[in-house]
Amino acid sequence: MTAQLSDIKNTHKVLVEKETKMKATPGIKRAFVIVALFMMFQQITGINIPFYYGPTVIANLHIFGSTSGTYLSNAVFGIEASSILAIINVLATLIGFRLIDSYGRRSLGLLGYAGMAFFDILGTVLYLSHIEIGLLIGFAGFIVFFAFGVGGTGWLIQGEYFPTQYRGLYASLIAVVDWISNFAIIELFPVMHIDIGLGYTMAVFGILSIMAVITFYFIMPETKNKSVEEINDMFEKNQLKDVKNAAESGKSPNAGNK
Repeated sequence: MTAQLSDIKNTHKVLVEKETKMKATPGIKRAFVIVALFMMFQQITGINIPFYYGPTVIANLHIFGSTSGTYLSNAVFGIEASSILAIINVLATLIGFRLIDSYGRRSLGLLGYAGMAFFDILGTVLYLSHIEIGLLIGFAGFIVFFAFGVGGTGWLIQGEYFPTQYRGLYASLIAVVDWISNFAIIELFPVMHIDIGLGYTMAVFGILSIMAVITFYFIMPETKNKSVEEINDMFEKNQLKDVKNAAESGKSPNAGNK
């Protein structure tokens, strides 16, 4: 009986210690804010629109082979064009993975969002100028910059920013943020398409991409060549607004501030 009681006490002690270790520290909360915002912007800037609605949208542009074809041929053309966009996405993602360790997560992320904004605005201007193929050009350029600068970066930093024992939990929470954001924009797109039109909808996505550039310019640190321990220490010892500068200087100007 005494041995069993001792085992119960030891088990309780281990569980209490484990629960204490799993409490989110200020640094982990700061890391979560950056990754959650990155993944939210990754979705609400419209990356899945060409893949979910691309065949319908592209077929309705009546360009190339769809100019005078039947409804079926238009639909086939839309699917073919969307497939080409998907291939572009895959190839650009491979390029991004080759560049991310040399150019860095922050640099590629900012470049990606900036390029997405540029091609959204370009597509908007061309489409509203009745150059329908401009929309397809906008889609293609947007996907290239998303794939090599934003898509892989978001999933990489969610694995780097959190200590090992927290990684599974926060990866799950980040996935929730990602899918909720995806669901929201996919549900909103048909409404926006009807109410303000495709051209102005792309402009909205461009504005959101610009907002992402501004946001991450000020708060996203460069974590290239840093260990998980160094990254965790950086988040713990600096306020959110100072993390970027601490990463650049390699110092912790507000060490001790929680």
